[in-house]
Amino acid sequence: MAASALPLATLLAIVAPAAPVIGTAARPQAMQPAPQTAPALPAASDSPSSSPAPAPAQGRPADASALLAVFARMDGLEAGFEEEKQLALLAAPLKSAGRLYFMRPGYLARLVQTPESSTLRITPTELQLSGKDGVERIDLRQSSDVRLFVTSLVQVFLGDEAALRGSFQVGLQPAADSATGWTLTLVPRGAPLDKLMAELRLQGEGSTVTRIEVREPSGDRTVTRILAADVARVFTAEEKTALFGIAPP
Repeated sequence: MAASALPLATLLAIVAPAAPVIGTAARPQAMQPAPQTAPALPAASDSPSSSPAPAPAQGRPADASALLAVFARMDGLEAGFEEEKQLALLAAPLKSAGRLYFMRPGYLARLVQTPESSTLRITPTELQLSGKDGVERIDLRQSSDVRLFVTSLVQVFLGDEAALRGSFQVGLQPAADSATGWTLTLVPRGAPLDKLMAELRLQGEGSTVTRIEVREPSGDRTVTRILAADVARVFTAEEKTALFGIAPP
């Protein structure tokens, strides 16, 4: 499967979990049936992260380095999202909603709950897409273009400034209408990333990401709104298997 065939907006939407806490996250649902379906996740009362997480910092980051340093302190995360994909060929945007999860050193899972269930999972070695038609897997060790693209997303998520600046022009602009608002802009420096995306923008207040906008070279764009996030998320062994495909000890 070529890099250009990947669902760009779906992949980039996982950057959104970099948002610090807006509220207490709901517990995850079981992954949808597919080959090698994982076990159901525990109920909220069994989760180690059911208590409210600490409030986010309120001041505007001084620059992009300061903001990425906030991201770099996040070890695990669960967040809700609502997304709109605006495509030139469609009169109305495509809407979806669900939950997304992150765990260091590079495990990401995005579970779409409406309008149709699907799961995207990224591990240090594999990209996996699961839906009603089954499961597609891409070995990131065998595809340099896909690996570079996916690694760039993980680098944003991890707050890896050095790696990001090697692939993107990175800038932080203060919001004109807010004392704490900002926009982090990432523009690919060259191929192959510039063939997959034109620009990635994260908007927020203080140290909280509230909106993600992805613009493609075609002019299509995807806007993802963050509803709530828990940046102190701790995953049980069962959850690591269900969400990230990690074999139980």
